[in-house]
Amino acid sequence: MKIRIENDTQERIPRQHVMTRMTQALDRMEASPVAARVTFSDVNGPKGGADIRCALLVSLPGQPPIQAERAQTTARLAFDESYARLVRQLEHARARWQDVSRRPKKYFAAKRLL
Repeated sequence: MKIRIENDTQERIPRQHVMTRMTQALDRMEASPVAARVTFSDVNGPKGGADIRCALLVSLPGQPPIQAERAQTTARLAFDESYARLVRQLEHARARWQDVSRRPKKYFAAKRLL
């Protein structure tokens, strides 16, 4: 698993916090993700306000990528909010994958009837 962190802001980002939390979230998945990307960007420059955007992108094998992003006043707050959203999306994807794997496919069920 490869986690890439990109920073386009002047603010210092909490790299250790980001790596720890992303590793925790991705270790729960049965299928190991191909790659994860964390991007911090300053939306409206030095004007201030809730302008630091954190975007998380996780690529899972055989599924479309999962993306979560939030904007907040600091990089840590933006990451924490987008991380919470990503965890919910990963749990939903994991539950959907488990639900599909429990049901037998129609060809398997038909073969057993013959």
